[in-house]
Amino acid sequence: MQTERAPSAAKASVKPNLSFWQIWNMSFGFLGIQYGFGLQQANMSPIYRYLGADESSIPGLWLAGPLTGLLLQPIIGAVSDRSWSPTWGRRKPFVLAGALIGSIAMILMPNSSSIWMAAGLMWMLDAGLNSAMEPFRAFVGDMLNDKQRPTGFAVQSFFVGFGQTLANVMPYILPLIGISMVVSESQLANGIPNSVRYPFYIGGASILIAVFWTMRTTKEYPPVDDDYKKAHVFTDEEKKSISFWHLALTVGAAILAFCFAFNAGGLANGAKWGLGILAGGYLVLMLPVFKEVLASLSSMPTVMKQLWWVKFFTWYGLPLMWQFLSLAVAKYAFNAPNATSNPAGFEAGTKWGGLCFAMFSISCAIISIFIPRIAKMLGSARATHALFLCLGAVGFFLTLTSNDKMIYLVGMSIIGLAWGSIMSMPYLMLAGAVPKERMGVYMGIFNGFICVPQFIGMLTVPLFYKTLLGDDPRNALVLAGVCMLAAAASCFLVKESRTA
Repeated sequence: MQTERAPSAAKASVKPNLSFWQIWNMSFGFLGIQYGFGLQQANMSPIYRYLGADESSIPGLWLAGPLTGLLLQPIIGAVSDRSWSPTWGRRKPFVLAGALIGSIAMILMPNSSSIWMAAGLMWMLDAGLNSAMEPFRAFVGDMLNDKQRPTGFAVQSFFVGFGQTLANVMPYILPLIGISMVVSESQLANGIPNSVRYPFYIGGASILIAVFWTMRTTKEYPPVDDDYKKAHVFTDEEKKSISFWHLALTVGAAILAFCFAFNAGGLANGAKWGLGILAGGYLVLMLPVFKEVLASLSSMPTVMKQLWWVKFFTWYGLPLMWQFLSLAVAKYAFNAPNATSNPAGFEAGTKWGGLCFAMFSISCAIISIFIPRIAKMLGSARATHALFLCLGAVGFFLTLTSNDKMIYLVGMSIIGLAWGSIMSMPYLMLAGAVPKERMGVYMGIFNGFICVPQFIGMLTVPLFYKTLLGDDPRNALVLAGVCMLAAAASCFLVKESRTA
């Protein structure tokens, strides 16, 4: 493969076109990151169930993802905006650090001996993957001109699909190359089979290999001037914004902590955690790096504010897919509501769920090639995104039509089309509206729009899972479909310019 380097003369006001392989190499590390996310998304709910977690508690156990994303991505964006090394570049050091942390967590995860060990490792895994992912989003804004940004986000969307496909078909590939999926009783001390164990080990290596390739083949543009070294001087308006968001986020985090802890251990436990987060959050948000993030919230581009509801409904619904798809397949297609009542059926259902996620990812990879053309044909980024979100809703609703395992395969293939758009179109709509010198922090905040809806979902879904959703994982998928329709309608709140 060609390993061209990006031009080093970045002082030109107009960025030159990069070759396809330069864009490919720049995004290749995303493949390893998405392999890790694919394993997490398809396997964490079954791992929690293998370790004895109650089904209704699973949304809360997924708390690590949104929390680490909410905290880390804006920080990394802000810090990387103001950093530069002639040897390492601007974004690449953060990519490497995140890859190392994520790889260690991947290797340790299938050896978890308890629910809380798995939950702790999931925090570590999410911290690593989120730390590495945000700089890849900023790469597209840093290194590509307006004309090539659709291609950049489409290539990243392709790697999302391809990486997650590899993760989900790995239990089927390993036996073909001579790795046995059969284990002895001593190897099953924690109940996690080799069909889950080995893909995680491979994931630890793949993250590092893919990231090292990007670091080796990609050279970032140096700063145009030394302004990035200067400490930001806050205006009076920004100081007011900092004070407002400091208080609002601290109180909001304390309320969420109270609610989660109250559900887990009663009033005293809730009060302890709520007050602890209130005090700790207030002190942490006083750090200089947070002040810059908080100040940026007041000057968000208008398009970014308008995209909030699109992201809210999308990411309230999508986690339900990762949390409950494999459980719904096992329950309805393999007659295995849990790992205890029918162990063989539950493992088969988990593997089939992985195959469904593979089809989901294949659809994403394929459609990402055509999304820029479809958007150009429709003449509207928001209409394109709304169309694909509606298709995703249809895929979720299909799961109600039959108990046959094939219906889940078809439904997830359709949902994968929406996933390709989710991974590219909102970022494309935003990228042109963000000041280039603050690309990192705004991309980090925008990814925070993914996290907040997940917090709300994790807090609220357990409250009505056994009543409104009938204690049924398949009904959770239907709710995800309803959310996709709401997100599609919200697309038309976004005012797009002719250039967008």
